[in-house]
Amino acid sequence: MLLQTVLNWLGGGVIRQFTGPLVEAYKAKLAAQNDEQRLAAEMDIARIEAARDIAVAEAGRAWSATAVGRWLIVVPFGIWWAAIYLVQLINPWFGLHLVVIAVPPDIMEMANILVPAIVIADAGALVGRRIAAR
Repeated sequence: MLLQTVLNWLGGGVIRQFTGPLVEAYKAKLAAQNDEQRLAAEMDIARIEAARDIAVAEAGRAWSATAVGRWLIVVPFGIWWAAIYLVQLINPWFGLHLVVIAVPPDIMEMANILVPAIVIADAGALVGRRIAAR
């Protein structure tokens, strides 16, 4: 069950990150009642396609912004979150009073933007590799 869920996420969920919104944007363009709605849908389509194209282009480069960002932003942020959970488990068990310091507000603000962007770029890279393999 868990393996099937993971495989469905890798095979379908990741692809839907781009195709789902893109299909919805095209439907909105077709259903547009006036030029303003049509232009808004076209802008959404262009934005989604640009994000997809960037993710695919970044897929093959070892020193891409996505690869570097993954190591400099996502990994340390993930370790910080893991430390929070670990401390919450260890403190009651051993009667300790360990504390994980807060991330500085500027770093947290950057992470809130960059972590999802990097994850989406990685998803796009996976989609790009699967499309190229066909």
